[in-house]
Amino acid sequence: MKKIFFISLAVVIATVAAYFIFFKEPTFKAKNGYLNNIDDKGVIIEGYDPVAYLTDNKPVKGNAKFTAEYNGATYWFASAEHADLFKKEPAKYAPQYGAFCGYAVSIGKLRPVDPTIYQIENGRLILQHTKEAYDLFNENLKSSIIKADQNWPGIVANHVGKPVKYDEKSKPTMSSN
Repeated sequence: MKKIFFISLAVVIATVAAYFIFFKEPTFKAKNGYLNNIDDKGVIIEGYDPVAYLTDNKPVKGNAKFTAEYNGATYWFASAEHADLFKKEPAKYAPQYGAFCGYAVSIGKLRPVDPTIYQIENGRLILQHTKEAYDLFNENLKSSIIKADQNWPGIVANHVGKPVKYDEKSKPTMSSN
């Protein structure tokens, strides 16, 4: 009997762990019509410093000692200097599309991001879900940005205040549905 109990318990634990590994329900925090991909503490970009992408040309993990609030999200910075730069011009440094995957937004979807997969286009920080999403987005970069910019207001309107589940392991496709 004990053996069956422990096997059943192991299956339940594995199932719950798999859910949290493969399915992530993003937190949406709406403020003044903004939609952000944030964690349960309200932190965006998994705590990466948005200023570092533009000034250091690389992703740098921020520190909870240096923060700023912008459009309903909390940003972390690697230094007080970066926090000050952000506070002076938050729109310059904030990620596009609420820190959701740029490619996914270009096809009308929401996906999480890997903060280490990014690009700077015309001074805009665009994060991506996977290397494959990055490549697909860049196949026709100008068109992808135009589509993402056009889709974003509708995505915000459709998702603010509503939970959305997405499969973190799903592969991006060229489909728009």
